[in-house]
Amino acid sequence: MGADIREGTTTRRVRVFTRLSALAIAAVLAAGVLPWAWPPMVAVAASPFVMIASCVALRAAGVAVLVGFPVLMLALRRPRWFCRWACPVGIMEEALGRLRPSAATRFVKWPPGGRWIALLTLGGAAAGYPLLVWLDPLAMLSGLVGAWRWPLTLTSVVAAVGLPAVLVFSILFPHAWCTRVCPLGAMQDLLAWPRQWLRRRAEGTSPSKHDVARLACPAVVERPQHSPRLDEPAVPRPSFTLARRTLLAAGLGGACGVAVRAVHGGAAPPLRPPGAIDEARFTGVCVRCGNCVRACPSRIIRPDLGGHGLAGLLAPELAFEENYCHEDCRACTEVCPSGAISRLTLEEKRRFVIGLARVDPATCILVKGEECSVCTRACSYDAISTPRAADASAMEPRVDPAKCIGCGACEVLCPTAPEKAIRVLRGGSP
Repeated sequence: MGADIREGTTTRRVRVFTRLSALAIAAVLAAGVLPWAWPPMVAVAASPFVMIASCVALRAAGVAVLVGFPVLMLALRRPRWFCRWACPVGIMEEALGRLRPSAATRFVKWPPGGRWIALLTLGGAAAGYPLLVWLDPLAMLSGLVGAWRWPLTLTSVVAAVGLPAVLVFSILFPHAWCTRVCPLGAMQDLLAWPRQWLRRRAEGTSPSKHDVARLACPAVVERPQHSPRLDEPAVPRPSFTLARRTLLAAGLGGACGVAVRAVHGGAAPPLRPPGAIDEARFTGVCVRCGNCVRACPSRIIRPDLGGHGLAGLLAPELAFEENYCHEDCRACTEVCPSGAISRLTLEEKRRFVIGLARVDPATCILVKGEECSVCTRACSYDAISTPRAADASAMEPRVDPAKCIGCGACEVLCPTAPEKAIRVLRGGSP
């Protein structure tokens, strides 16, 4: 008995050490303090939930798969190994759960919310719009770490509320997030199902009728044998089977994905970072990790606070208020973990159309007869010219749609105020 206790204690200490190390590594990667552009992508791309949902939605596999694939393969072999040994959010959830040990088992009869989130997201991904991929805990951790940059703004604070909300939830309902709500944990359960099914077939056993009605739902919550208290996170022993509810959840997710894409297809989208996929999929595939916001040296990328609909809440948008998208920069295209922003070379980035500059003659001081050539000189793509107006009475800036990519240089430098005479827009008229 004494040997078992010592062995259990040693294993628990090793597990705590590895998870604390994972937390420190994830924070450093997400903070963007390393001298390379790609590390912030790694912190989120390690999630099999993000990797599978984005690959299904995009029908393609990007560079980020190289990070998530090894984690996925280990999850196939060892159910929830990532949760127990490497999840940086799990160690925080476990520590906070100890504040209310008397409430540690109140969630045992809760329905498997994480399973529904995962299946709804996968069903939506099959329709091109993964509904809830932004609930991934690694994405929320990245959003929190990246929000604390100077100057601190209301927008950055709002973008960071996801993980704090999870941690407060963990105090109120200890261990419930990891075992009942987290979609990353539920995805690992789903990945482990085929191997467990094959093992049962080899052993000549079959699931009970009670098991048939459950998928990825914990049948037993184990207490550590080496301790009489629940001093470790609850570890579910999953019992898997294909059930009608699985198809229902995936089908419902697919239907919602189709509906959301249809709504986005008819709406005027905001300006998105260069490399962004089509708007009908962008707000679904984007995990709101904040990597592109932090990576942008011009600070023109910011989270959308809902000005373009609830579906786009906290997704990145461009604002040319103080700077523009420099032609020699592609930082945001190198840090996206989900593929919502494609990786571009500099040549591809210089051809990627963000939007189109549009001139308001009623505001332009050149049209009014004053001297001004700011927009013409600011344009690096020779997309703006100043021919005479139709009545030959004044000069009037004209934008060549074949050359303009919507970098925003003309808008930010336009001297008119408070309304700019030239603005970059997308999908609509001024």
